[in-house]
Amino acid sequence: MASGLTERKDQETAELRREVASRIESAGIKQERVAMVDLNGIPRAKMVTAEEFVGGVMERGHPWALPLVAVDIWQNLPDGSGYGEEIGYGNGVLKPDLTTFRQLPWAPETAHVFGDVFTREGRPVATPRQVLTRVLEHVSGLGYTPVFGTELEFYIFRPVDESRPSNPGFAPLMGMQVWFTEQGLGQAQPLLEELQRHLLALGVPLYEIFNEHGGGQYEFNLKPVSGMGAIDAVCLMKMAIKEICFRHGLRATFLGKVTNDPEFPVSGYHLHESLLDTRGENAFAQPDAPLGLSATGRNYVGGVLEHAMALTALAAPTVTAYKRFTPGTWAPTRASWGLDNRTAMLRVVPGVRGLNLENRLASSEANPYLLAAGMTAAGLDGIERKLDPGEPGTGNLLEDKRFPLVPTSMIEAVEAFEKDPFMSEALGEHFTRMYAALLRYVWGRFLSYVTGWEIQEYRDLL
Repeated sequence: MASGLTERKDQETAELRREVASRIESAGIKQERVAMVDLNGIPRAKMVTAEEFVGGVMERGHPWALPLVAVDIWQNLPDGSGYGEEIGYGNGVLKPDLTTFRQLPWAPETAHVFGDVFTREGRPVATPRQVLTRVLEHVSGLGYTPVFGTELEFYIFRPVDESRPSNPGFAPLMGMQVWFTEQGLGQAQPLLEELQRHLLALGVPLYEIFNEHGGGQYEFNLKPVSGMGAIDAVCLMKMAIKEICFRHGLRATFLGKVTNDPEFPVSGYHLHESLLDTRGENAFAQPDAPLGLSATGRNYVGGVLEHAMALTALAAPTVTAYKRFTPGTWAPTRASWGLDNRTAMLRVVPGVRGLNLENRLASSEANPYLLAAGMTAAGLDGIERKLDPGEPGTGNLLEDKRFPLVPTSMIEAVEAFEKDPFMSEALGEHFTRMYAALLRYVWGRFLSYVTGWEIQEYRDLL
Protein backbone atom coordinates (compact mmCIF):
# COMPACT_ATOMS: atom_id res chain seq x y z
CA MET A 1 0.00 0.00 0.00
CA ALA A 2 2.69 2.49 1.03
CA SER A 3 4.81 1.78 -2.02
CA GLY A 4 1.75 2.27 -4.22
CA LEU A 5 1.03 5.65 -2.64
CA THR A 6 4.68 6.68 -3.06
CA GLU A 7 4.63 5.63 -6.70
CA ARG A 8 1.46 7.63 -7.30
CA LYS A 9 2.95 10.70 -5.62
CA ASP A 10 6.11 10.42 -7.70
CA GLN A 11 4.01 10.19 -10.85
CA GLU A 12 1.99 13.28 -9.89
CA THR A 13 5.21 15.18 -9.17
CA ALA A 14 6.66 14.22 -12.56
CA GLU A 15 3.45 15.35 -14.27
CA LEU A 16 3.60 18.68 -12.44
CA ARG A 17 7.21 19.20 -13.55
CA ARG A 18 6.21 18.56 -17.17
CA GLU A 19 3.28 20.97 -16.84
CA VAL A 20 5.48 23.73 -15.41
CA ALA A 21 8.14 23.20 -18.07
CA SER A 22 5.45 23.48 -20.75
CA ARG A 23 4.12 26.72 -19.21
CA ILE A 24 7.62 28.20 -19.13
CA GLU A 25 8.15 27.46 -22.80
CA SER A 26 4.71 28.57 -24.03
CA ALA A 27 4.69 31.82 -21.99
CA GLY A 28 8.20 32.83 -23.01
CA ILE A 29 9.43 32.88 -19.41
CA LYS A 30 13.18 33.52 -19.27
CA GLN A 31 13.91 33.38 -15.54
CA GLU A 32 12.46 32.15 -12.27
CA ARG A 33 12.73 33.55 -8.77
CA VAL A 34 12.96 30.78 -6.19
CA ALA A 35 12.03 32.27 -2.81
CA MET A 36 11.72 31.38 0.85
CA VAL A 37 10.41 33.57 3.67
CA ASP A 38 12.82 33.98 6.57
CA LEU A 39 12.10 34.35 10.29
CA ASN A 40 11.56 38.09 9.87
CA GLY A 41 8.87 37.52 7.24
CA ILE A 42 11.17 38.77 4.46
CA PRO A 43 11.16 36.87 1.14
CA ARG A 44 14.74 35.96 0.24
CA ALA A 45 15.32 34.66 -3.26
CA LYS A 46 17.63 33.68 -6.07
CA MET A 47 16.82 34.15 -9.74
CA VAL A 48 17.86 31.39 -12.12
CA THR A 49 17.52 31.10 -15.87
CA ALA A 50 14.63 29.13 -17.28
CA GLU A 51 17.12 26.64 -18.71
CA GLU A 52 18.68 26.06 -15.29
CA PHE A 53 15.28 25.82 -13.60
CA VAL A 54 13.87 23.26 -16.01
CA GLY A 55 17.14 21.37 -16.36
CA GLY A 56 17.75 20.76 -12.68
CA VAL A 57 16.33 23.14 -10.08
CA MET A 58 12.75 21.87 -10.48
CA GLU A 59 13.80 18.37 -9.44
CA ARG A 60 16.95 18.71 -7.35
CA GLY A 61 16.60 22.20 -5.88
CA HIS A 62 19.22 24.96 -5.76
CA PRO A 63 22.09 25.68 -3.33
CA TRP A 64 20.99 27.88 -0.43
CA ALA A 65 23.10 29.34 2.37
CA LEU A 66 21.61 27.89 5.55
CA PRO A 67 22.52 30.95 7.69
CA LEU A 68 19.95 32.94 5.68
CA VAL A 69 17.23 30.98 7.48
CA ALA A 70 18.14 32.49 10.84
CA VAL A 71 19.59 35.98 10.27
CA ASP A 72 18.15 39.30 11.37
CA ILE A 73 17.08 41.97 8.87
CA TRP A 74 20.70 43.14 8.46
CA GLN A 75 21.86 39.54 7.94
CA ASN A 76 23.56 39.26 11.33
CA LEU A 77 23.51 35.65 12.51
CA PRO A 78 22.80 35.23 16.24
CA ASP A 79 24.69 32.64 18.26
CA GLY A 80 22.76 29.45 18.82
CA SER A 81 21.08 29.23 15.42
CA GLY A 82 22.91 26.02 14.51
CA TYR A 83 23.77 27.41 11.09
CA GLY A 84 26.93 29.40 11.82
CA GLU A 85 30.45 28.19 12.43
CA GLU A 86 29.07 24.81 13.57
CA ILE A 87 28.48 23.99 9.90
CA GLY A 88 31.06 26.35 8.40
CA TYR A 89 28.23 28.67 7.28
CA GLY A 90 27.54 26.10 4.60
CA ASN A 91 24.80 25.41 2.06
CA GLY A 92 21.63 23.47 2.09
CA VAL A 93 19.15 23.06 -0.75
CA LEU A 94 16.15 25.24 -1.62
CA LYS A 95 13.57 23.01 -3.32
CA PRO A 96 10.72 24.72 -5.19
CA ASP A 97 7.12 23.83 -4.42
CA LEU A 98 5.82 23.75 -7.98
CA THR A 99 2.21 24.14 -6.83
CA THR A 100 3.15 27.78 -6.09
CA PHE A 101 4.62 28.48 -9.56
CA ARG A 102 3.27 31.77 -10.96
CA GLN A 103 4.15 34.07 -13.82
CA LEU A 104 4.56 37.65 -12.59
CA PRO A 105 2.03 39.77 -14.54
CA TRP A 106 4.04 43.00 -14.18
CA ALA A 107 7.22 41.20 -15.33
CA PRO A 108 5.89 38.54 -17.72
CA GLU A 109 9.28 37.06 -18.60
CA THR A 110 9.78 36.21 -14.91
CA ALA A 111 8.10 33.56 -12.77
CA HIS A 112 7.98 33.16 -9.00
CA VAL A 113 7.90 30.03 -6.87
CA PHE A 114 8.11 29.45 -3.12
CA GLY A 115 10.47 26.78 -1.86
CA ASP A 116 11.37 24.78 1.23
CA VAL A 117 14.88 24.37 2.60
CA PHE A 118 16.68 21.12 3.38
CA THR A 119 20.15 20.21 4.57
CA ARG A 120 22.54 18.55 2.14
CA GLU A 121 21.54 15.25 3.80
CA GLY A 122 17.87 15.91 3.02
CA ARG A 123 16.64 16.86 6.49
CA PRO A 124 13.95 19.58 6.52
CA VAL A 125 15.00 22.93 7.97
CA ALA A 126 12.73 24.85 10.36
CA THR A 127 11.80 27.70 8.02
CA PRO A 128 8.49 29.45 8.81
CA ARG A 129 6.74 27.72 5.91
CA GLN A 130 7.97 24.33 7.06
CA VAL A 131 6.91 25.07 10.64
CA LEU A 132 3.40 25.70 9.33
CA THR A 133 3.60 22.46 7.33
CA ARG A 134 4.35 20.63 10.57
CA VAL A 135 1.26 22.11 12.25
CA LEU A 136 -0.99 21.48 9.24
CA GLU A 137 0.00 17.81 9.26
CA HIS A 138 -1.09 17.60 12.90
CA VAL A 139 -4.40 19.31 12.06
CA SER A 140 -5.04 16.82 9.29
CA GLY A 141 -4.33 13.94 11.64
CA LEU A 142 -7.11 15.18 13.91
CA GLY A 143 -9.58 15.26 11.02
CA TYR A 144 -9.73 19.03 10.48
CA THR A 145 -8.91 21.39 7.64
CA PRO A 146 -8.04 24.95 8.67
CA VAL A 147 -9.48 27.86 6.69
CA PHE A 148 -7.70 31.22 6.90
CA GLY A 149 -8.90 34.69 5.93
CA THR A 150 -6.76 37.83 6.06
CA GLU A 151 -7.21 41.52 6.84
CA LEU A 152 -3.90 43.33 6.34
CA GLU A 153 -3.18 47.03 6.88
CA PHE A 154 -0.17 48.89 5.48
CA TYR A 155 1.04 52.31 4.35
CA ILE A 156 1.92 53.61 0.89
CA PHE A 157 4.17 56.67 1.00
CA ARG A 158 6.52 58.80 -1.06
CA PRO A 159 10.24 58.62 -0.29
CA VAL A 160 11.79 62.00 0.48
CA ASP A 161 15.51 61.22 0.18
CA GLU A 162 16.35 58.17 -1.91
CA SER A 163 20.06 58.63 -1.20
CA ARG A 164 19.27 56.87 2.11
CA PRO A 165 17.74 53.59 0.90
CA SER A 166 17.15 52.12 4.35
CA ASN A 167 15.45 55.31 5.60
CA PRO A 168 14.32 57.39 2.60
CA GLY A 169 11.96 59.58 4.62
CA PHE A 170 8.18 59.45 4.85
CA ALA A 171 5.87 61.72 2.86
CA PRO A 172 2.22 60.60 3.17
CA LEU A 173 0.32 59.68 0.05
CA MET A 174 -2.69 61.68 1.30
CA GLY A 175 -4.12 63.18 4.48
CA MET A 176 -5.81 61.41 7.36
CA GLN A 177 -9.13 63.18 6.73
CA VAL A 178 -9.91 61.02 3.67
CA TRP A 179 -10.26 57.93 5.86
CA PHE A 180 -13.00 55.66 4.50
CA THR A 181 -13.97 58.22 1.85
CA GLU A 182 -14.59 57.68 -1.82
CA GLN A 183 -12.23 60.57 -2.48
CA GLY A 184 -9.45 58.66 -0.76
CA LEU A 185 -10.01 55.71 -3.08
CA GLY A 186 -10.44 57.89 -6.14
CA GLN A 187 -7.19 59.78 -5.66
CA ALA A 188 -5.30 56.47 -5.72
CA GLN A 189 -7.58 54.71 -8.22
CA PRO A 190 -4.99 54.03 -10.98
CA LEU A 191 -2.53 52.49 -8.51
CA LEU A 192 -5.20 50.51 -6.69
CA GLU A 193 -6.58 49.18 -9.98
CA GLU A 194 -3.12 48.03 -11.00
CA LEU A 195 -2.50 46.34 -7.65
CA GLN A 196 -5.88 44.61 -7.79
CA ARG A 197 -5.41 43.47 -11.39
CA HIS A 198 -1.97 41.98 -10.74
CA LEU A 199 -2.94 40.33 -7.46
CA LEU A 200 -5.96 38.65 -9.01
CA ALA A 201 -3.81 37.50 -11.94
CA LEU A 202 -1.47 35.88 -9.40
CA GLY A 203 -4.38 33.98 -7.89
CA VAL A 204 -4.40 35.99 -4.66
CA PRO A 205 -8.03 35.80 -3.39
CA LEU A 206 -8.42 39.56 -2.90
CA TYR A 207 -12.01 40.71 -2.44
CA GLU A 208 -11.85 44.14 -0.77
CA ILE A 209 -9.72 47.29 -0.67
CA PHE A 210 -10.30 50.44 1.35
CA ASN A 211 -8.33 53.38 2.72
CA GLU A 212 -7.85 53.00 6.45
CA HIS A 213 -7.54 55.45 9.32
CA GLY A 214 -4.08 56.88 8.53
CA GLY A 215 -2.89 59.08 5.69
CA GLY A 216 -1.95 56.67 2.92
CA GLN A 217 -2.97 53.63 4.99
CA TYR A 218 -4.85 50.86 3.18
CA GLU A 219 -6.42 47.56 4.09
CA PHE A 220 -6.44 44.64 1.64
CA ASN A 221 -8.65 41.70 2.57
CA LEU A 222 -8.50 38.13 1.29
CA LYS A 223 -11.27 35.55 1.01
CA PRO A 224 -11.11 32.49 3.28
CA VAL A 225 -8.99 29.73 1.72
CA SER A 226 -7.93 26.40 3.18
CA GLY A 227 -4.45 25.32 4.15
CA MET A 228 -1.04 26.50 3.05
CA GLY A 229 -2.34 28.23 -0.07
CA ALA A 230 -4.08 30.87 2.05
CA ILE A 231 -0.84 31.88 3.76
CA ASP A 232 1.31 31.63 0.62
CA ALA A 233 -1.13 34.16 -0.87
CA VAL A 234 -0.52 36.65 1.96
CA CYS A 235 3.26 36.46 1.49
CA LEU A 236 2.89 36.77 -2.27
CA MET A 237 0.59 39.77 -1.86
CA LYS A 238 3.04 41.60 0.40
CA MET A 239 5.87 41.05 -2.07
CA ALA A 240 3.73 42.22 -5.00
CA ILE A 241 2.48 45.36 -3.25
CA LYS A 242 5.99 46.47 -2.31
CA GLU A 243 7.38 45.75 -5.77
CA ILE A 244 4.58 47.42 -7.74
CA CYS A 245 4.61 50.52 -5.53
CA PHE A 246 8.37 50.80 -6.03
CA ARG A 247 7.83 50.78 -9.80
CA HIS A 248 5.68 53.90 -9.32
CA GLY A 249 8.34 55.72 -7.30
CA LEU A 250 6.46 54.94 -4.08
CA ARG A 251 7.12 52.69 -1.10
CA ALA A 252 4.86 50.33 0.81
CA THR A 253 5.57 49.35 4.39
CA PHE A 254 3.98 46.77 6.65
CA LEU A 255 5.72 48.10 9.76
CA GLY A 256 3.17 48.27 12.58
CA LYS A 257 3.92 51.89 13.55
CA VAL A 258 5.57 54.06 10.91
CA THR A 259 5.97 57.39 12.75
CA ASN A 260 5.12 59.19 15.99
CA ASP A 261 2.76 61.55 14.14
CA PRO A 262 -0.81 60.91 15.39
CA GLU A 263 -2.13 61.20 11.81
CA PHE A 264 -0.53 57.82 11.11
CA PRO A 265 -1.99 55.21 13.47
CA VAL A 266 -0.75 51.65 13.78
CA SER A 267 -1.26 48.84 11.26
CA GLY A 268 -2.45 45.36 12.18
CA TYR A 269 -2.75 41.92 10.65
CA HIS A 270 -6.02 40.25 11.60
CA LEU A 271 -5.98 36.52 10.90
CA HIS A 272 -9.35 34.79 10.70
CA GLU A 273 -9.64 31.05 11.14
CA SER A 274 -12.22 28.30 11.16
CA LEU A 275 -11.87 24.52 11.00
CA LEU A 276 -13.74 22.22 8.64
CA ASP A 277 -14.53 18.74 9.89
CA THR A 278 -14.40 15.54 7.81
CA ARG A 279 -17.84 16.35 6.34
CA GLY A 280 -16.68 19.78 5.22
CA GLU A 281 -18.80 21.49 7.87
CA ASN A 282 -17.64 24.41 10.01
CA ALA A 283 -16.57 22.79 13.29
CA PHE A 284 -16.89 26.11 15.13
CA ALA A 285 -20.50 26.81 14.20
CA GLN A 286 -23.52 25.64 16.23
CA PRO A 287 -26.50 27.98 15.71
CA ASP A 288 -28.36 26.86 18.85
CA ALA A 289 -25.32 27.33 21.15
CA PRO A 290 -24.44 30.55 23.01
CA LEU A 291 -22.82 32.98 20.54
CA GLY A 292 -23.45 30.34 17.85
CA LEU A 293 -20.13 28.80 18.91
CA SER A 294 -19.76 25.04 19.27
CA ALA A 295 -17.93 23.28 22.10
CA THR A 296 -15.05 22.70 19.67
CA GLY A 297 -14.95 26.42 18.94
CA ARG A 298 -14.97 27.29 22.64
CA ASN A 299 -12.14 24.89 23.29
CA TYR A 300 -10.19 26.42 20.41
CA VAL A 301 -10.66 29.86 21.99
CA GLY A 302 -9.48 28.39 25.29
CA GLY A 303 -6.29 27.15 23.67
CA VAL A 304 -5.47 30.46 22.00
CA LEU A 305 -6.01 32.33 25.27
CA GLU A 306 -3.97 29.74 27.18
CA HIS A 307 -0.96 30.41 24.94
CA ALA A 308 -1.57 34.11 24.24
CA MET A 309 1.60 35.27 25.99
CA ALA A 310 3.81 33.00 23.88
CA LEU A 311 1.85 33.85 20.74
CA THR A 312 2.69 37.52 21.22
CA ALA A 313 6.30 36.76 20.29
CA LEU A 314 5.03 35.54 16.90
CA ALA A 315 2.39 38.24 16.47
CA ALA A 316 4.74 41.12 17.38
CA PRO A 317 8.18 40.17 16.01
CA THR A 318 9.82 43.61 16.08
CA VAL A 319 10.68 46.14 18.79
CA THR A 320 8.31 48.58 17.08
CA ALA A 321 5.34 46.20 17.09
CA TYR A 322 4.86 46.67 20.83
CA LYS A 323 4.02 50.33 20.26
CA ARG A 324 0.61 49.01 19.11
CA PHE A 325 -0.31 47.66 22.52
CA THR A 326 -1.50 50.98 23.92
CA PRO A 327 -5.02 52.35 24.47
CA GLY A 328 -6.59 54.10 21.51
CA THR A 329 -4.89 52.04 18.80
CA TRP A 330 -7.64 49.42 18.29
CA ALA A 331 -5.01 46.81 19.14
CA PRO A 332 -5.79 44.37 21.96
CA THR A 333 -3.90 44.84 25.20
CA ARG A 334 -5.37 41.84 27.01
CA ALA A 335 -5.81 38.14 26.25
CA SER A 336 -9.57 38.49 25.93
CA TRP A 337 -12.42 37.24 23.78
CA GLY A 338 -15.92 38.36 22.90
CA LEU A 339 -18.69 38.31 20.32
CA ASP A 340 -18.13 40.79 17.48
CA ASN A 341 -16.05 42.93 19.81
CA ARG A 342 -13.15 44.85 18.26
CA THR A 343 -11.55 45.50 21.65
CA ALA A 344 -11.03 41.74 22.12
CA MET A 345 -7.88 39.86 21.20
CA LEU A 346 -10.01 37.03 19.86
CA ARG A 347 -13.23 38.17 18.22
CA VAL A 348 -16.00 35.69 17.44
CA VAL A 349 -17.23 36.83 14.03
CA PRO A 350 -20.74 35.81 12.96
CA GLY A 351 -21.97 36.75 9.52
CA VAL A 352 -22.54 35.89 5.91
CA ARG A 353 -19.15 34.25 5.34
CA GLY A 354 -19.68 31.81 8.20
CA LEU A 355 -18.69 31.97 11.83
CA ASN A 356 -14.95 32.32 12.39
CA LEU A 357 -12.46 33.50 14.99
CA GLU A 358 -10.51 36.68 14.29
CA ASN A 359 -7.14 37.00 16.03
CA ARG A 360 -6.48 40.75 16.33
CA LEU A 361 -3.17 40.43 18.19
CA ALA A 362 -0.71 40.68 15.30
CA SER A 363 1.11 43.70 14.01
CA SER A 364 1.12 43.96 10.23
CA GLU A 365 4.79 42.93 9.99
CA ALA A 366 4.07 39.54 11.63
CA ASN A 367 5.31 36.55 9.66
CA PRO A 368 2.12 35.03 8.16
CA TYR A 369 3.40 31.45 8.34
CA LEU A 370 4.41 31.71 11.98
CA LEU A 371 1.24 33.51 13.04
CA ALA A 372 -0.93 30.85 11.37
CA ALA A 373 1.18 28.03 12.81
CA GLY A 374 1.13 29.41 16.34
CA MET A 375 -2.56 30.27 16.40
CA THR A 376 -3.58 26.91 14.95
CA ALA A 377 -1.33 24.90 17.27
CA ALA A 378 -2.62 26.77 20.31
CA GLY A 379 -6.24 26.27 19.26
CA LEU A 380 -5.71 22.57 18.68
CA ASP A 381 -4.22 22.24 22.15
CA GLY A 382 -7.42 23.73 23.48
CA ILE A 383 -9.49 21.23 21.52
CA GLU A 384 -7.42 18.23 22.59
CA ARG A 385 -7.41 19.30 26.26
CA LYS A 386 -10.99 20.64 26.16
CA LEU A 387 -9.91 23.99 27.62
CA ASP A 388 -12.70 26.30 28.81
CA PRO A 389 -12.13 29.97 27.84
CA GLY A 390 -14.48 31.24 30.55
CA GLU A 391 -17.23 33.74 29.86
CA PRO A 392 -16.78 36.09 26.90
CA GLY A 393 -16.19 39.73 27.71
CA THR A 394 -18.47 42.62 26.78
CA GLY A 395 -17.87 46.32 26.49
CA ASN A 396 -14.34 47.75 26.47
CA LEU A 397 -12.12 44.71 27.02
CA LEU A 398 -8.96 46.82 26.92
CA GLU A 399 -9.75 47.73 30.53
CA ASP A 400 -11.40 44.50 31.70
CA LYS A 401 -9.07 43.23 34.44
CA ARG A 402 -10.55 39.74 34.29
CA PHE A 403 -8.26 39.22 31.30
CA PRO A 404 -4.45 39.35 31.66
CA LEU A 405 -2.34 41.92 29.85
CA VAL A 406 -0.31 40.66 26.89
CA PRO A 407 3.47 41.32 26.88
CA THR A 408 4.38 44.93 26.18
CA SER A 409 8.00 44.47 25.09
CA MET A 410 9.93 42.06 22.89
CA ILE A 411 11.96 40.67 25.79
CA GLU A 412 8.82 40.00 27.85
CA ALA A 413 7.26 38.18 24.89
CA VAL A 414 10.30 36.06 24.07
CA GLU A 415 10.60 35.00 27.70
CA ALA A 416 6.96 33.90 27.64
CA PHE A 417 7.60 32.07 24.36
CA GLU A 418 10.56 30.18 25.81
CA LYS A 419 8.60 29.22 28.94
CA ASP A 420 5.73 27.62 27.00
CA PRO A 421 6.73 23.96 26.55
CA PHE A 422 3.69 23.16 24.42
CA MET A 423 4.55 25.78 21.80
CA SER A 424 8.11 24.50 21.65
CA GLU A 425 6.88 20.97 21.03
CA ALA A 426 4.20 22.03 18.53
CA LEU A 427 6.43 24.30 16.44
CA GLY A 428 9.64 22.32 16.91
CA GLU A 429 12.45 22.66 19.45
CA HIS A 430 15.02 23.75 16.85
CA PHE A 431 12.72 26.48 15.54
CA THR A 432 11.97 27.65 19.09
CA ARG A 433 15.67 27.97 19.97
CA MET A 434 16.48 29.68 16.66
CA TYR A 435 13.58 32.14 16.86
CA ALA A 436 14.18 33.01 20.51
CA ALA A 437 17.88 33.56 19.78
CA LEU A 438 16.94 35.96 16.96
CA LEU A 439 14.56 38.03 19.12
CA ARG A 440 17.04 38.18 21.99
CA TYR A 441 19.77 39.31 19.59
CA VAL A 442 17.57 42.06 18.14
CA TRP A 443 16.54 43.17 21.63
CA GLY A 444 20.20 43.42 22.62
CA ARG A 445 20.96 45.56 19.59
CA PHE A 446 18.04 47.83 20.44
CA LEU A 447 19.14 48.30 24.05
CA SER A 448 22.59 49.46 22.92
CA TYR A 449 21.17 52.02 20.46
CA VAL A 450 20.59 55.65 21.47
CA THR A 451 17.18 56.64 20.09
CA GLY A 452 16.13 60.01 18.75
CA TRP A 453 13.77 60.39 21.72
CA GLU A 454 16.64 60.04 24.18
CA ILE A 455 18.76 62.57 22.32
CA GLN A 456 15.93 65.10 22.15
CA GLU A 457 14.94 64.49 25.76
CA TYR A 458 18.31 64.63 27.46
CA ARG A 459 21.29 65.78 25.43
CA ASP A 460 20.94 69.56 25.55
CA LEU A 461 20.09 70.07 29.22
CA LEU A 462 22.03 67.24 30.87
